[in-house]
Amino acid sequence: MDVEQFLFFEVLIGIIIALTMFFLFYNNYSSIFPIGCDSTTALLQNQFTSAEYGYANRMEGTALFRCYDENACFNAATAKQTCIRHWCYYDNWVNGQGSNSAVQSCIASPPANITSACSLVSPTNTADLFSCSESTVVANNATDIQNCAINVPACISGDGPYCAACVGQ
Repeated sequence: MDVEQFLFFEVLIGIIIALTMFFLFYNNYSSIFPIGCDSTTALLQNQFTSAEYGYANRMEGTALFRCYDENACFNAATAKQTCIRHWCYYDNWVNGQGSNSAVQSCIASPPANITSACSLVSPTNTADLFSCSESTVVANNATDIQNCAINVPACISGDGPYCAACVGQ
């Protein structure tokens, strides 16, 4: 075996060990990692809710760590407004304005870049996702989000295909 083949196998084995360790620790110690799913709050922890609520950005709701079944629901009817609100908080936070009035003004009349960012109404757009805590507040029996609070033993109908199955149903 020449040196190139030896190095290739060393790298391959290293990647396999790293991935194995990641998935072992991911399930048991996710709350101490800065990224990944964390069920200690009923709120998505990503760049948007980091700006809006001050949580750490754990990248929840992204392609790498979706966490839909734990703490995110999608509702097409309200997704665009959710997206606009999240982008307004994030944009305000990134630009360092720190003004609640600027956020409210943005939500009332979003600029073109935010309107464009929210033109894709889909659960693949992280900013379109509600958190479980939001869904339990805004859900109603007809049109809104399936309730995904574990302590509520009933389903509320709506577009909640990414929520966990309701308890007791």
